[in-house]
Amino acid sequence: MRKTTTMSAGLAFEPTRELARFAEMAAQGKHLAGTANLGHGWRFVDGEPEDVVFDLAHESDPDADYLEYFRAAGWTHVLTTADVHIFKATPGTPPVHTGEQTRREELLGERNRFATWSLAALLVFVAVGFAISRTDWNPWLEMALLFAAFVPVVYTVMPLMGYWYRSRKLA
Repeated sequence: MRKTTTMSAGLAFEPTRELARFAEMAAQGKHLAGTANLGHGWRFVDGEPEDVVFDLAHESDPDADYLEYFRAAGWTHVLTTADVHIFKATPGTPPVHTGEQTRREELLGERNRFATWSLAALLVFVAVGFAISRTDWNPWLEMALLFAAFVPVVYTVMPLMGYWYRSRKLA
């Protein structure tokens, strides 16, 4: 079974583009199977071509009833990554979110979650920077510590910006 990987545009920024890509790949017989490239991309496996549409939902702690709700509405669970659940269905199936209000509530929840983590990451980064400015360590060690403290900032602030922008567009 051949695998194909692609880079992600980021679900926080371009979910519609990503979902359209999943449908295009499925039509080519490449089925979404997981994440790739250290979470920066998607992994597809070869199979029979399918005419399907994709949608996603955010839920941090889904129970069995959550997935059953989508299954009863005609959606098949494909993949969960963090708290993002990706579903597929035949074209014409009613969308996962039937109104802008539910989509907006979901985006605001994600925005608030990433705002909390962004604040924590920024505080750690500032604390590390302050500690480094007060000590006289090896410059390579200081650079490594700053880099290690900066990585969480990127992975929390960037999605925060995407969710913030998208939630404001729905307002």
